[in-house]
Amino acid sequence: MEHLRFLGDIPADQIGATDAHDHLIRSGGPEIKLDPAFLMDDVETAKKEFGRFLDAGGRTMVCMDPIGCGRNVSKMLEVAKAYEGKGNIVMTTGFQKGGNYCPNTSFLATVDTNIVAKYMIAEVAEGMDLNSYNGPYVERTIAKAGVIKAGTSYRIITKLEQKALAVAAITQKETGCPISMHTDFGTMGSEILDEIEKNGGKSEKTVLCHMQRNPDRYYYSSILDRGATICFDEPNKAAYRPDTEIAENICWLLDRGYENQIVLGMDAGRVEGLASYRESVGRANGLEYLLTRFVPLLRKMSVSEEKIHKMLVENPSNVFSIEV
Repeated sequence: MEHLRFLGDIPADQIGATDAHDHLIRSGGPEIKLDPAFLMDDVETAKKEFGRFLDAGGRTMVCMDPIGCGRNVSKMLEVAKAYEGKGNIVMTTGFQKGGNYCPNTSFLATVDTNIVAKYMIAEVAEGMDLNSYNGPYVERTIAKAGVIKAGTSYRIITKLEQKALAVAAITQKETGCPISMHTDFGTMGSEILDEIEKNGGKSEKTVLCHMQRNPDRYYYSSILDRGATICFDEPNKAAYRPDTEIAENICWLLDRGYENQIVLGMDAGRVEGLASYRESVGRANGLEYLLTRFVPLLRKMSVSEEKIHKMLVENPSNVFSIEV
């Protein structure tokens, strides 16, 4: 049986149109110290934003807030329960890039790798900790993690990040759960796969995110040739790159037969990317943009409905399924 998890097991064939990398609630964490716009902590606003995505034809959202970076299990449960039977939310265990954790005193740094992995395995198999392992008391919830996250830095995988990758691979090997990676500016993709495979994980069950930040088509093909999946996220971020650049690189890969290894996401990440958080200020585009603006752009660029369906539905169903 293959399925996804959060409120309960979701049959993989019921995933529907999927945003493969996003954020609805972030209650704290180190990113907020860098930019207060990373704080997204209102349940009713998050419900409204998820509803906009569902109204546009979406069905599933993979929310990528890991341990120590503002993950709020109780608030996300409220959002998920509000749309139970209408939409699916998948949440993550694991860690962000190493710069978000103290290399000397953090849980990840000081505890043995296999013991850290044991706690990640429990979040997939038993239930997520309500408090996201922020202290000695563990309180399991009904929600189970459906993705394992790890992250790497720009042009380097630090020692702490190597440990997080080992934890992710061990957790995947034990649970069958997919890994989804933060890459800084799309770098270190090949090396990430080396680390995952070295520790017993599978490239075929690994998603590399933010790859549009490194628009090197031949680099993409080298990653895909190893069986991994690439998530192209961040449309509607014109300050970084136009949507057409992302779409053109996707088309190049589709023309070369990689249509089974691409998924799509928004990764709005901050309040300015979520329209519901901006209503008091004015009109903005939200997470529905993936389906109302970016997918129509792919159609204008002659991407077939079959390939769009693969990127939105079939590929997420395959890579995010848990093999049991």
